Amino acid sequence: MRDRKLTGSKLHKVWFFLGLAAVAAMAVPYILLGEDAVFTYHDQLDGELIAYILQAKHLFRGDSLPEFMGGMPKTALTLPAPGFVVLFLAGHYFAALLAMQMVGSLVGYVGMYLLARECKVQEGIGAAAGVLFAYLPFLPVYGLSQYGIPLLFWCVLQLNKKRYSAVSYLYVAFYALTSSLALVGFGLLGMGVLWLMWLLWRRRERALAFLGAWLLLLGVYIVVNFRLLAELLGAGGASISHKSEYVLAALPFFATLWQNLTKGGQHSEDCHLLLLVATLAVSAVSFAFGEGSVKRLRRTVGVCLLWNLLFCIVAALWDSGAGVFLRNRMEALRGFQVNRLLWIAPALWYLAFACGGMICLELLAARKGRVWGMLTGAVLGCAAMASGFQILLAGDIKSNIQKLRNPDYGLLSYRDYYAIGVMEQVEAWLRDAVGLEPWEYRVASLGIDPAAALYHGFYSLDGYSNNYPAAYKQEFRRVLAPELERSEYLSDYFDHWGNRCYLFSSECPGYYTIEKGGFFFQDYRLDVEALKGLGGDYLLSAAYIADAEERGLTLMTEEPLETEDSYYRIYIYAVGDR
Repeated sequence: MRDRKLTGSKLHKVWFFLGLAAVAAMAVPYILLGEDAVFTYHDQLDGELIAYILQAKHLFRGDSLPEFMGGMPKTALTLPAPGFVVLFLAGHYFAALLAMQMVGSLVGYVGMYLLARECKVQEGIGAAAGVLFAYLPFLPVYGLSQYGIPLLFWCVLQLNKKRYSAVSYLYVAFYALTSSLALVGFGLLGMGVLWLMWLLWRRRERALAFLGAWLLLLGVYIVVNFRLLAELLGAGGASISHKSEYVLAALPFFATLWQNLTKGGQHSEDCHLLLLVATLAVSAVSFAFGEGSVKRLRRTVGVCLLWNLLFCIVAALWDSGAGVFLRNRMEALRGFQVNRLLWIAPALWYLAFACGGMICLELLAARKGRVWGMLTGAVLGCAAMASGFQILLAGDIKSNIQKLRNPDYGLLSYRDYYAIGVMEQVEAWLRDAVGLEPWEYRVASLGIDPAAALYHGFYSLDGYSNNYPAAYKQEFRRVLAPELERSEYLSDYFDHWGNRCYLFSSECPGYYTIEKGGFFFQDYRLDVEALKGLGGDYLLSAAYIADAEERGLTLMTEEPLETEDSYYRIYIYAVGDR
């Protein structure tokens, strides 16, 4: 018996470390490629990473970000995982982003593994579920908002059993520091209220420990989000947000519900559909053959599915006609994204899968259900492999492997996106030719995402923000007015949403980055006086602007600034006569 226990203990460690090694291998392509690696840029490189960089520069200093959009309050770039801002203090931004990816994936793996074991799932199945979860294409800039949920659930279960209390409370506080209240925390807190009500009804003796964890989570969230919460409550004479001008479009309830159930929401796509179908099939078969532990596992699957069904229904209602009607009458909630409840769902889908895998093993061990155990196990195994393949295709891992095989692979790399090697030339040219340091002038970008200028320390008038003053949006609109009048798409995009406060062009609507080549702006129009009124000194353009002088722009660099392999070439235009 002693040898059997020892063997089981060793097997547990083998499975755990094999899974851990598989997750750690994720870092290899990023390390080999360095800044030539590919990271998703939408909602990551274009905005959230800039938030970390600027907030780190001004950590504990003042209430504004002078580099951003002419000088915005810090709430214009709220950190999605405030605790991780410390990674950016040293100024090694690529390393900080990679560290966030690896911390998130490793915590996700460990959390799913422990949670599966807590549900009496065999170690190999728990490791498989953990690896799949760790490789999900969540954006690392959101910290532990999604990756950290399984470990948070595990800590709650430990507190219920009065085990590992100190570790559990520490992790609850750490999770609140490294996740977003607005994107996922509100859903977890709401979930906690319902769980607390159930404990008070059925297991009152366990309620106190859980209440302590819930209050700790809430308290840390309040402390790290005090500026945003104060603004929402109207404290300190906060300005009216541009969110008040959002025009909300209702989505069909049942189509949205189906989308939520089968694919997930924005930034929570988790390739779970095949796993869900296979797990439901396994659970259905187990009713005929499963007893004892199978019943408990099936109940866990049912709980996971019921929670996710609730999230999907609430999210669909929020985006439906009824939800839009309500939001239009509640200004503070107009831009609030209740559909982010779906960020909690992946953890529960993959826990249900792990329990389904364990049900297959239990059926195999039961004499009457052995054949069904083999069949359902094969189905679930195929579903897991297919889902793993989908995950690899959906994330950045595939792109980086392609980049290793072919350096000319088409997707923008980290270096490309931030114009590394070119923006340094822009700064040096302005210093040498004009005698100005970056804080002495203001720039706007055309055909270059403003994030590139902000990344390099320029003081920019444009940027990507989901919460900036409506008054600034209207001032910036004056600059854009000539181009917006020529494009219904752009005017709708800016007026009815407006998070991207960019210099758009009707000649290439929808394109925020223009690769160097033969393209040039043939008839670009903007209100130069309005741009000067905002404080604009220079325009950085990714393409030549024909007849710029007639538009009030002065070309400063006859030859564009570029490197041999840069994505951009940059022309510097002075705003007005120089």
